[in-house]
Amino acid sequence: MKHITIGLFLLTAVAAQGAGGQDMVLDIDLSSRQAEVSPAMYGIFFEEINHAGDGGLYGEMLMNRSFEERVMPEGYHVENGALVPPVVDNYITGEPTTKSYRWGDDPFPGWEIIKRGNAAAEARTVTDNPNFATAPTSLRLTVKNPGKGVALVNKGYWGVALQKDARYRLRMYVRTADGGKDMTVRLTGASGEELGSVPVTLDTDGEWHEYKAVLQASDTTSDGRLSIELPGAGTYYFDYVSLFPEDTYKGRENGMRKDVALMLEELHPGFVRWPGGCVVEGITLNNRFDWKKTLGDPASRPGEYDTWGYRTTYGFGYKEFLDFCEDLGAKGMYVCNVGLACYGRSGEYCSDEEALYYIQDALDAIEYAIGDTDSRWGAVRAAEGHPEPYPLAYVEIGNENFGPIYDRRYNMFYKAIKEKYPDLTLISNYGLEGSEGADTIEMVDPHWYVEPKHFFNTTRLIDNYERGKHDIYVGEYSCNQNVGGGNMLAALSEAAFLTGIERNGDIVKMASYAPLIENRNDRAWPVNLIWVDNDQVVGRSSYYVQKMFAQNRPDYNLKVNADIKSADSAPLIGVDSYIGLGTWSTQTQFRNLKVTDANGNVIKADMNDDTQWVTPRGQWTRGDGVASQTGIENRTALIWTGGRATDGSVIEFEVKKTGGNEGFLCFFGLQSPDLKKGYMLNAGGWNNTASAIEGLEDDNSSPISLVVPDRLDSGRWCKARIVLRHGKAEYYLDNKLKVTYTTEPMERKFYAAGYDEASGEVILKIVNATPEKCKARITFTNGDVEHTGRVIVLKADAATDENSFDEPLRISPQEHTYPGFSSKFDYNFEPNSLTVIRLTKK
Repeated sequence: MKHITIGLFLLTAVAAQGAGGQDMVLDIDLSSRQAEVSPAMYGIFFEEINHAGDGGLYGEMLMNRSFEERVMPEGYHVENGALVPPVVDNYITGEPTTKSYRWGDDPFPGWEIIKRGNAAAEARTVTDNPNFATAPTSLRLTVKNPGKGVALVNKGYWGVALQKDARYRLRMYVRTADGGKDMTVRLTGASGEELGSVPVTLDTDGEWHEYKAVLQASDTTSDGRLSIELPGAGTYYFDYVSLFPEDTYKGRENGMRKDVALMLEELHPGFVRWPGGCVVEGITLNNRFDWKKTLGDPASRPGEYDTWGYRTTYGFGYKEFLDFCEDLGAKGMYVCNVGLACYGRSGEYCSDEEALYYIQDALDAIEYAIGDTDSRWGAVRAAEGHPEPYPLAYVEIGNENFGPIYDRRYNMFYKAIKEKYPDLTLISNYGLEGSEGADTIEMVDPHWYVEPKHFFNTTRLIDNYERGKHDIYVGEYSCNQNVGGGNMLAALSEAAFLTGIERNGDIVKMASYAPLIENRNDRAWPVNLIWVDNDQVVGRSSYYVQKMFAQNRPDYNLKVNADIKSADSAPLIGVDSYIGLGTWSTQTQFRNLKVTDANGNVIKADMNDDTQWVTPRGQWTRGDGVASQTGIENRTALIWTGGRATDGSVIEFEVKKTGGNEGFLCFFGLQSPDLKKGYMLNAGGWNNTASAIEGLEDDNSSPISLVVPDRLDSGRWCKARIVLRHGKAEYYLDNKLKVTYTTEPMERKFYAAGYDEASGEVILKIVNATPEKCKARITFTNGDVEHTGRVIVLKADAATDENSFDEPLRISPQEHTYPGFSSKFDYNFEPNSLTVIRLTKK
């Protein structure tokens, strides 16, 4: 964060102008003490996605170091170039889910054999005579004719980044019985120019031997290579060829990449969540993330084909996670598998009796972290050099699981863990609505991936949430829709959201943005907090929002009376608009669709008239007055072109669910007969647990109403009605009001005020997500502040601006001091900005 001191003539603060003309008026009671803000409020969520670990945070520089990359999970096969898991029943639908995942035809990714002159050599992966039984694959390289040289070359994660004069630790295992002895290992540029080398003398007794060396780079490159020059004809076996910078974060040998870890350190995380995320569950249960396989020598770890389409090395394992928590001064959150695979993939599940294995596995993980050294797994921890307990404080039971089977599993796990470890905080996968099937809920974990409007419109979502039931951990959230790869508008909407989270600190105890990191060469998720390649790390504008909130967390909130000038309300539907029906991973039938306008005129849909219908997506059939959707696609749509709805209209139809995961969709307010822009009723969504009205834009949607507990029963016709009147939409099912949405003024200015007891400072956070300056008047009552304070500003010229690898600090916090504060002052907050003001209380 840059710090500068600015003269009065450059500041946006202005002298008092009188009572009128302000966009925001805040009266802050300095004697008040509102909701406390947990020290663990702002944490980080780590998952091996987008090469966030391997090729990101984890320090290993070579890809496929153990040659296990092409090992398929048990029961999988390759079909048409894609990886296909075994067919199993899904724990939600009770039916098989058929999907495939990316694979490749390179037999040993990351590696290549360089043959110079008339050299002849061949290589393949083998599992005979393994070096490690737990990771049995090695590379057999047979040099038939050395010619002018044969080299085994690793290209790293999209290049090996080398810094001039930096030192790198090489570790590898080699065995040969008939090869030469004098091998050379080199660091090179992309064109083969040598940037460092070390000789290695091989044993030729046919046994595995470990070789270690340090190489120093003579120049800087982001596209380097590690080249192993074979000493002559013969057969050579290689296993675990690893290269680490000596200068890792905190100097750990199997440590983290320093520049990336320092970015995370600057977030001042109160906790670290690990290992995810969907990797916890796996595509199927046998490729879930298995913490026990991550212990011990990194060379012996088998890794696993990752849920996100590549193999993780298990290098950033359970011990490394716990060490990292200590290094960051953060608490640990372990997420355990409950015998359920990801429902959006295979959804495989085991029996409740078999789930006892997974309960014991979770108890073992906890014992490893905090158990006594005379316990089985506490002794393993001590033997690995850490007799003291690790700072594990939270366990989440499953990841994004739900439904009756999860209810049973949650109760089983909760009871077993709480009996043995009563001081741990146990977190459920339930959303805000909780679950009637759970015996005890300490904390729920709602997730939000939305467009900017959602966060702007729901900053008060938790204000009226019932207290006393359970606490809230917002485990995954980000603005990732209609913002490209992320922009300042997304960041400001998240800042607005966090003002509400902080204000409700009495019930919201923790929050973590997700996903955390992406390698720019492998984006599996549309928007991520931090971008890396092999030699650079870039924080998006959202990163700096997280940093500013975490570094300026108050101990408690102050009472604020606010008067904010809002923009005019937008009409819900201002013109005649199209109507549509749809489903999400569900089979449903519709009939008797009609629309009645404000004057009582009725238009009825004819399901048999092809001219009235457009089918953007789905497997639709129409006949005998019924439209049926029989596929399992997401967001299917059948658009009615024969009728229109506008303000005052009532849409009515009958619906029957015949199969699948959810309920039904109804589109309205569509400006054209597609899914470009409008609204969507999601009835029985979120796996048939809730309903809401969502905003729809470019085939993406997010809730704009409250998400209310609801479900749609199968096998019977229900009467649905949507009433559109005076800026309000109401959804009724069988004459019962389910969801209401009223257009509100489009608020884009937000605030939070709190007090830091250690520094004695008042902390103000102001979000101005408009293209004009926000004129504010701020008054302190029942106390006063010093005249000089600190001002930290994150701003952008335009809401669509974002950082990049070429301009990594284009949007970054700028800090200055200002000597003109008082108990009453006016201030012009910059357009498209987040501002933090810290004032010492007198």
